[in-house]
Formats: sequence, structure tokens, C-alpha cells
Amino acid sequence: MKIPTILILVACCLLSLCACKKKQPAQNVNAEVEVMHPRVIWTEKPAEHAIVSWTSTHLGDANYVLYDTVANLNIDSTLKLNSAKDGKIFLRPMDNIEGVPQAYYHHTELNNLKVSTTYYFKYCTDNSCSETYNFITAPDTDQDYAFISGGDSRLGGEKPRFAGRTPLVERKKINKMIAKMTEEDPSIMAFAHGGDYGTTADWRHLYYWFEDHTLTITKDNRILPLIITRGNHEHEIGFLENFWLGEITNEHSDGYFFMTQITPSSALITLNTETSMAGKQLEFLEEVLEEHRAKNNWMFVQYHKPAYPAVKDYDREDFFHVRKYWVPLFEKYKINLALESDGHALKKTMPILNGKVDENGIIYIGEGGLGVPQRKPDPSRWFFGEESIVESKHHLWKVAVTDSIAHITAFGIEQDTLHTFSIVPKPFLVESIAN
Repeated sequence: MKIPTILILVACCLLSLCACKKKQPAQNVNAEVEVMHPRVIWTEKPAEHAIVSWTSTHLGDANYVLYDTVANLNIDSTLKLNSAKDGKIFLRPMDNIEGVPQAYYHHTELNNLKVSTTYYFKYCTDNSCSETYNFITAPDTDQDYAFISGGDSRLGGEKPRFAGRTPLVERKKINKMIAKMTEEDPSIMAFAHGGDYGTTADWRHLYYWFEDHTLTITKDNRILPLIITRGNHEHEIGFLENFWLGEITNEHSDGYFFMTQITPSSALITLNTETSMAGKQLEFLEEVLEEHRAKNNWMFVQYHKPAYPAVKDYDREDFFHVRKYWVPLFEKYKINLALESDGHALKKTMPILNGKVDENGIIYIGEGGLGVPQRKPDPSRWFFGEESIVESKHHLWKVAVTDSIAHITAFGIEQDTLHTFSIVPKPFLVESIAN
């Protein structure tokens, strides 16, 4: 029986395809690996612990950090620590369309660090290592210090295809300003980011955020540690992949709530408005305040969605939940200052207590100006007054803390002073909360 010509042609094509497939080379594991996107993360104990994270173009067989208290790092004589978590960054079809490269995340936990010490480090994938960077650990004695606060650094970058819209330059200008401020004031210890890093936490947005974040590095390669908040634009898997917080992430994959002990008498509580504000998180907040408030002269709190919004609807359910669940504990334990984001405006409220303006109340500042387009706020709301500021301006906040006073300043995109005020510690005794 003759085989039809068409079947012979089909068979030949299939054999040809199989042969081509077999001849395709595997990924060249010896290809040059590029390492990029350095960052240092602080969680609970920044005097002795930090997470060093980076990105590479290949997964690699060995991912590690070289570190020491001297700048001359040598792979044969310096400390070496393997990564704690690595993986392939998840890509969506849109990531491929917009041209961001396939990449891999790496996280290494440094433990048992010396307090108030400059650590020099390189991050490596296989034999490709970065240049030498440095960061400073927190102290174990009380001293004057400062930290930078701000949120909503969406957009940025140079490529017109970024996020499918024309990019802005404000984020890059703010980041360069952070580096300059850190060079001018070495007492700045950390950068508390209030969330909404990109339009989403997909790689096409985080990739450019990490690219722009390198602009915060000083001329002497000092990296300011990040204290991470989760925003409403961080619901994708990319946030978990690229902002891993060690045991915090392992225990609460939707959590991102913890307390950072910056000095022995000064702490910052980070909360997460993108998960339940009651339940486990509310229990955490009350337990932390009950255990630590009396020990801390200064107790700050940061989270993304505001209790007292300058722009969006005051009666929105998520804002109401912040006021319902968290604010009563803020007031009961007399926190010193609340740092908010989300609204895309500059704001400082009047001091608020029991739903009214009260000189003994808490001031709420924010509300997100690290690069995202600014919105028009509503200065007529009851929690704004003569001592407030409420404007549509890109900004960041610098909180400078001493034993007896904290100076809080909003800086504009040209490092111009937009608003400044001071607060003093609120006397607090455990006995004062007894009912």
C-alpha cells in the first residue's frame, strides 16, 4: 500500500522539528552573571540583624554575601554567608511585552552583628560579585538619630514603555535627594517606606523601582536600610519574592507587621492595612504596646492607608477600620506620631484625641509624595487647622529624634523646607492604662 505523499511530508517535518529541538543548546551556566539591585532591610533588631537582598540574571549554583567591618573584602579572608532564600521571579505576559528581563531574587540574613558598626559587603552569584557597599547597624545605647519617612513612590524610570505610560522624573529626584540628605546628615539611620512602590508588585514595576532605588546610595556607597510597609499596590507575588523579611514573612505571608527597636528607647511599629486590621494583627499591636511602650521614650507607628485622609473619602471602610481598631490603642498607649501614605498629598493633621482636635492628641503625617502624581487634598476637613499643612506637593519627611524632643520636617523635591514642627515625649506609665 502506497503511503500518501502528504503523510510523508508531515512525518519529515516532525522529524526535522525533533532534531532541531535536540540540537538547541541548554542554558549556558558559565555565561556571565549580572548582579544588581542592592538593598538592606531592617526588621525587629537592627542593632544585630539585617537582610541583604539583590537580583541576578541567572539563578546560579552559589549565592552569598561577603561582609566585614573593614572595606577590603577578600573571598578567602572575609566573612561569607550563603543566601537564605532564592528563586525565579514570576513574570506575567505583560512583563515580557514591556521587555523587563527574566531575573532571580536572593536574600541573605546577617545575624550577630556588632552594634553601631559600619559593615562593608558584596553580594555574589557564582563568581560574579558586586562592588563594595556599606550600611550601619543600630546602636544599643540611646543617642540622637533621624530617619526618613515617605510613601507612594510609584512611576519613575527612563523608558517610555514603563508601566504603559509616560514616566515621571520625580521619584528619581526624590531618591537623589535621599542620598544627598544622608551624606549631609550621617545621623539618618533608615528609610521607613510607607508602601506603594510601583503600580503593581509585578516585575515590570519592581524592576524599575529597584533601578531607581540605587539613586539613594551615597557617594561612599552607603546604603540606607529600608523598613518596609505593604501598600494596596503590593498584592502580587512579586512583593513576597523581592521584599522577604525572614521569619516575619515565613510566619505571616500576608502579614508585614512588626516592631523595629531603633534605639533602646525608640521604636517604630509597622502595620499592614492590606490584611485584617483586627484578629491576629490587632492582638500583635496590643501585645507589643503593652510590653514595650513603657520602655520606649519614643514610639512611632507607620502603615499605608490613613486614619485621617487628606484626599479620599473619610468614611471609606478601610479608613474607618484603622480608626476603629488601631486608633484607640494608639491613644491608650500614647504613641508619639503616626506616619501614613496612600492619598498622594502632603498633610499634617492637628493633634487628635477621641475623635476631636485636642492638644494632648496624636498628630498624623503623610500622605505619600515620593514620586506618584499628587492629588488635590481637602483642607476643610475637621482635623486640619492653623497648625496643619495640607498641600499637593511631592515630599518626604525627616524625623530627627533626641532624648527630649523630636523635630519633624517635610522637604520638597528641591530639598526645600515645606513644613516643620516639634513634639516632646508623652509621659507614660503602665499604671495609667489600668481601667
